[in-house]
Amino acid sequence: MSNVTVVGTGVGPEDLTEAHREAIEAAEVLVGGKRQLAVFAGQSERTWILGANPATTLEAVKQEAGGKRVVILASGDPLFFGIGNLAVKVFGPESVSFLPNVTALQKTFARLKLPWSGARTVSVHGRKPMEFFAALADPGCIAIYTDPKNTPDRLAKLLLEFGMANRKVAVVEEIGSEGEQCWETDLVTAAGKQFAPLNVMVLYPLEEQQGTIRFGLEDERFRKEKSLITKKEARALILAELQVREDAVMWDVGAGSGSVGIEAVRIAPGLRVYAVEREKGRLEMIKENSQRLGGFGVRTVLGEAPGALEDLPDPDRVFVGGSGGSLADILVER
Repeated sequence: MSNVTVVGTGVGPEDLTEAHREAIEAAEVLVGGKRQLAVFAGQSERTWILGANPATTLEAVKQEAGGKRVVILASGDPLFFGIGNLAVKVFGPESVSFLPNVTALQKTFARLKLPWSGARTVSVHGRKPMEFFAALADPGCIAIYTDPKNTPDRLAKLLLEFGMANRKVAVVEEIGSEGEQCWETDLVTAAGKQFAPLNVMVLYPLEEQQGTIRFGLEDERFRKEKSLITKKEARALILAELQVREDAVMWDVGAGSGSVGIEAVRIAPGLRVYAVEREKGRLEMIKENSQRLGGFGVRTVLGEAPGALEDLPDPDRVFVGGSGGSLADILVER
C-alpha cells in the first residue's frame, strides 16, 4: 500500500482539484520547493524543503517518515521532467502513487494556440550546453524548460554562435500567475532581452524546413563553386559508410560546399562537424548552406590539412573530400 503521494500542483491555484487538495491536507509530512511549501504552510506536521539535492532530501524523509503519510509537491505533472521518477527510485514503486496535473508546457502551447503533439521537449535544468545541444538541433518545433543559468537570452546567443539560423521563438513568462507574459520574437532579438526567471521557450521550425526531407538533398540546393560538390549519390554512400551519430565529432577535410557535413548533421542532430577548407570564399558558402539548409553544428575552419587539423578535437569520423595532394600526410596526422 502506498503511503507516499506525489501531487502535481499545476501552474496555478485553479489547477488544483478537490482530490489534490484533500491529499495535501491529509499529509503528515509535506515535501516540496520553497515556493510550493509557502502556498501550503501549516497544513502538515513536518515540512521538508527539497533544496539543491532532492535525492538526499528524499532519502532523509524516507528514514524519518516511517509509516506516515508523505506528500511530495511537484509543479505540473511529476512524471514529466519532474521528481516523480526519483520518488519511485527512493521509496519503491509499491509505496508511491501519483496525482498528475496540467504542465507548463500544455499551458504554453495553449497560450500560443499551437498544437504540440509533434513538438520535441527538452529540459536544460542544471545541464551544460553540449549535453542538450543535440536535442536543440532538431529542425522541428522544440519546447525548452529553461533554468536560471540557461536562460532564453543565453540559449539564443549560444544557438546563434553555433550556427543556427535566426528562427522564430516564443517565450512565455510566469505561466499561470498575474504577471504572465508571452513574447513572440526571433533568436537575434531574444539574445538581447532579459526574461523573467520562470518561463518556457519555444523554437519554431524554419518555414523552408517544414515538411522537408532530412536526407538526400539535391545538389541544386547547395550554393557551390562551379561543379565542385560531392554529388547526391556519392554522399549517400559516404554517409552510409560513416555511420554518423549524435554527440560525436567528424572532420570534413576539403569541405568545398559543405554538403557532406551538412547532410551528416541533418541525419544526426548534435554531431559536431569541423569543415576544413583552405579557400576563404568556400567557407562563406559553407556557412550560408549550413544556415539555409539546417546544418546546425557545422563549424568552419580556415586552413590547409594536415596543419589545420592540429588543434581540432579528436574525431570519431573523418571524410576527406579534398586533400590538395597531401592525403598521405593527412592520414598520418592521426
